[in-house]
Amino acid sequence: MDVPESDYLYISPSQLTSSGNGLYTAINIYKDEVIAVFKGEVLTQRQAVNRAVKGNDRYFINLPDGTILDSRKVKCFAKYANDATGFAHSGFKNNSEISLDENSEVCIVAIRNVEAGEELFCSYGKRYWQKHG
Repeated sequence: MDVPESDYLYISPSQLTSSGNGLYTAINIYKDEVIAVFKGEVLTQRQAVNRAVKGNDRYFINLPDGTILDSRKVKCFAKYANDATGFAHSGFKNNSEISLDENSEVCIVAIRNVEAGEELFCSYGKRYWQKHG
């Protein structure tokens, strides 16, 4: 989309119990459409380890080149997408996935059509839930 993410995305309490805020769309989004791009601080391995030891690694994204992006302290809509499969019996299913866009940026892409007002969910992966589950 060629408009600012703030024009079509918003943050509101998640429908998942004990999940804090969630990411919602104000417009219909079509399958395979890029929803949001992850933004953050690029970390060295040492910085990543130090933050992980302190439990400050919940907003890490592993980039394809092995670098780690931390979106914890930056404005970033993508970091608010929760993982519906990480919670047993939530009744919700993931409607997007973490992928690369045409510029090789890590982003969230719709895996089905998503209606305006829906919360956006994407998988965090097994490693995340092994550590934080």
